Amino acid sequence: MNGLLLLNALDFLFGATMYVGTMWVLKFFLYPTWRSLARDNVDMHFGIPTRAATRFFTIVVPIMFISGGILVWSEWGTVRVIFAIICLVGIITLTVVGQGLIIPINVRIRGGDFADDTELRSLLQRWMLLNDIRFYVSTLTWASMVWLLVDRGRLLESFT
Repeated sequence: MNGLLLLNALDFLFGATMYVGTMWVLKFFLYPTWRSLARDNVDMHFGIPTRAATRFFTIVVPIMFISGGILVWSEWGTVRVIFAIICLVGIITLTVVGQGLIIPINVRIRGGDFADDTELRSLLQRWMLLNDIRFYVSTLTWASMVWLLVDRGRLLESFT
């Protein structure tokens, strides 16, 4: 049973790491170039990466919901349940913001549903602002998952 719970925790950590890594790459490496995108290059620099990310996270995130629920169940009655709940609430928040607020903008941009480059840049600015929410939430989710594993494995004690 402990081995399965460890695999579950590592599965959530994998998803959280991929999510936070994607958000950090977006914010620090891609946003600066996306501020100058135009109709003729938006699909190559925005459309292709966002379609690939959507496909990837469509598989990973539902598994994280299950893993997050198992984390809460397995840590119930311990102080670590707080970090497990943060993980579960984090992935729920990331999904609500992504599906409810960001995907509609993705569809407009990828579909060319904007009048000119000025409107495109306005859509991209809104997209980046909304993704900043996911940047902070994914960072908190990842840190909570890492702390849960550190505390469970008593890793701090092993380094002192």
